[in-house]
Amino acid sequence: MSAPKVRVFDNLLAPPDQAAVWNFLNQPGWAYGGFSAEGPDADRYFYKHFAGYRKDGREAREAVSIETELAQTAPLLADVWAALKKGPLGGQALSRCYANGMAGGIEGGLHLDSTIESHLTAIYYAHPAWSPNFGGETILFNETGDEIIAAIYPKPNRLAVFAGTIPHVARPMSRRRAELRITLMFKTMPPNEGGA
Repeated sequence: MSAPKVRVFDNLLAPPDQAAVWNFLNQPGWAYGGFSAEGPDADRYFYKHFAGYRKDGREAREAVSIETELAQTAPLLADVWAALKKGPLGGQALSRCYANGMAGGIEGGLHLDSTIESHLTAIYYAHPAWSPNFGGETILFNETGDEIIAAIYPKPNRLAVFAGTIPHVARPMSRRRAELRITLMFKTMPPNEGGA
């Protein structure tokens, strides 16, 4: 079995920038009802949508308008995106930027972010500290969902990038941690390409 192509970038932001992103994400404005699994029994969690596609990727959107939306709703995150575009996500266009906030004990569901191989998922772990006892890893599975092929530890200031076609799930965080497990998501696609 071959491992998936997961690129990990540690110490992504300078400490003052990491702190600024963390503080920004902890501001009010969270909505409730996000989910990664279908069905009435799926756990719900908090989310903030900053820019991009909201439904299935077939909305009439252009990369420039998505970047403009991000600059208007979250200028700090637009600066992060600009740096990512020049570095780890070079050659990609932004399709969506949002944050998830999961409380202890809330479970994600195994899902795909896209059905198109060239679409990428980038997860940024903005929190200032983490313990292995907290859980909350991002787990990647094979196509059939019956084998773990990678686990991404939510190390502070880490960016993990992988194909959106890889089935993955956020594992529950321990109830011992009082704060939310907050992840910042940058979904990308090649320029001039749409669809999810």
